[in-house]
Amino acid sequence: MKFGKTFESHLTHEWRQQYMDYSELDAMIRNAVVNAPDRQVPRSSRYVREQDSSVDPAVAEYYENFRRNFFAVCHQELSRVEDFFAQKMAEARRKLDEIKIQLTAVIRTYNARHMGFVCSEFYLSLIMLQNFQSLNYTAFRKICKKYDKHIKSDRGAAWFREYVSQAPFSKEEELMKMITDVENLYTTHLTHGDRAKAMEKLRVPPLRQVSPPARVFMAGMMLGLFVVSAIVVLLSLIYASNSTLLYTFGRMYRGLITWVLCCFYLAINVYVWQRVGINHVLIFELDARKRVLPATFLELASAIGYICTLSMLMFLHHKEFGVDVPYHFPLISIGLPLLLLINPIPMLHLKARMWILRCFGRIVAAPFFHVQFADFWIADQLTSLVQCIVDNYHLVRFYFRYYMKLPTAFDFEPDFMVPIIRSLPPWFRLAQCLRRYYDKHNKPHLYFLNACKYFSSIIVVIFSTILMETSDEYSSMFQNPWIWPYLLASLVSTIYFSVWDVIYDFGLFQVWKGEHIFLRKHLVYRKSFYYFAIITNVLIRFIWVLEICFIYYNVLLPNDCKTIASFLEVTRRFIWNYLRLENEHLFNVGNFRAHRDIYLQPIGKFTEEDSRIDKSVQNGRQSSF
Repeated sequence: MKFGKTFESHLTHEWRQQYMDYSELDAMIRNAVVNAPDRQVPRSSRYVREQDSSVDPAVAEYYENFRRNFFAVCHQELSRVEDFFAQKMAEARRKLDEIKIQLTAVIRTYNARHMGFVCSEFYLSLIMLQNFQSLNYTAFRKICKKYDKHIKSDRGAAWFREYVSQAPFSKEEELMKMITDVENLYTTHLTHGDRAKAMEKLRVPPLRQVSPPARVFMAGMMLGLFVVSAIVVLLSLIYASNSTLLYTFGRMYRGLITWVLCCFYLAINVYVWQRVGINHVLIFELDARKRVLPATFLELASAIGYICTLSMLMFLHHKEFGVDVPYHFPLISIGLPLLLLINPIPMLHLKARMWILRCFGRIVAAPFFHVQFADFWIADQLTSLVQCIVDNYHLVRFYFRYYMKLPTAFDFEPDFMVPIIRSLPPWFRLAQCLRRYYDKHNKPHLYFLNACKYFSSIIVVIFSTILMETSDEYSSMFQNPWIWPYLLASLVSTIYFSVWDVIYDFGLFQVWKGEHIFLRKHLVYRKSFYYFAIITNVLIRFIWVLEICFIYYNVLLPNDCKTIASFLEVTRRFIWNYLRLENEHLFNVGNFRAHRDIYLQPIGKFTEEDSRIDKSVQNGRQSSF
């Protein structure tokens, strides 16, 4: 692999603008060679010796001008690298001094577990800084060597010896001593002299970790099993003749199918984030040492999908399995994954599962806990899974009635709990917004406006419930007077959500002319993807308009409309995730934040988070809601 690709694949993306621009300098050399005057230069070789007195004066002047321009750019690149390295070293010295004071104090005042997090994250930051140091040093050496090779000169090596080799950022002694100090402090004070245990805790994974072959094999095998079983399910549905059984199948499995689709979308999200350099591990405040790789997400999604499709096959072909009543099989699809999630045995990524459960706990108790990015991101996912949650409620209600032998067991119509369940996800987000508004001393108005957005969603639920309950009194939908408040509330809420998505969640519409019109200055994905995301996001937001038309003109049944809308909403959220994480990633890039900020003292109400929000508001967008 050429060094340019190696350089790009190993750098820290949040610090990308602070690395030397190897590609630009490489392009300068190649352009200089290609565009060199052809006089006295054989066509088979573009190389010219700067010292050769026989060379035409115009050629000599050309290379002299290039030399001045090239090394002027090198000086600029070196200055930027040195300034950033000096800033990070100063921060590291201060942090190390604070850690030493805490750990070596006569009276212990720190929490050992919290201090372990502080030291491990600080150690990670030092390793990343060491990687920054070595990559830039190697890049300068390589580009100077390439200059000498193509220009047939020795000035590149001389410049490297004079400026780069003597630069403060190229000295490894201080940084290595700091790394050693952290290792010794952790060993002495936090693992009681057990160095092996200390190094296990401090271990830093490869900065560009790839999935192990065994994990990729398992993911591929599970995906193959799922695809085959899913095809068999589709063929069984096509040739099924029992319409009553098919209706029950659809009502019992719709929520599970939506959940499986969401899991596959998440696996694709994680893969693309890692592929394009969006540091989702940092954004979600995860431990880089114990992160779950994309292949693992695909394996889990495929396993859940395989369990679900096997359950469907047993449901549809229950007589072939010697089972008279097929209604027990969906319980396997919902019960087994749930048991695996709450399983306390240290297997199948216990810490990741516990992290998810803690996030759900904070979401349910949103007004009483500090809100993190992962909390409101998961709560946003729940707002797109409302129909899935309602379907699972119907499934639980069915089993309660079925085992109690109630005559209404097969009644899948909404009851009083459905509007409450539909209101819970927007309530969670509303409560989170109010909590974040309460936590900020400057009371940023965007939090309050965001809370109003989710309140409008609850208003839509209220009017739709009233409309549904009074629909039997009228022969036509538009004869019901409650249709007009519902339409008005839905229209206002949809416009509110759509505008908020593209301006604040996506951070778009910052550029109003030029190549990136309606987008922003910095883009991670292809430009066409942003226009596609804007259009599809707005269109799917307004899918309720088509639902009303289809139901009014008897094109589709209400249940079929809900099925299509549920799948489309999950797809919209899948696209939304790309741009929402990118927006947060660009905020981290702008602040050169490449690792978690774990403070020695607890974070109070008025901390660095406030300055973060202030900067975001000044920049015309809100970084996180």
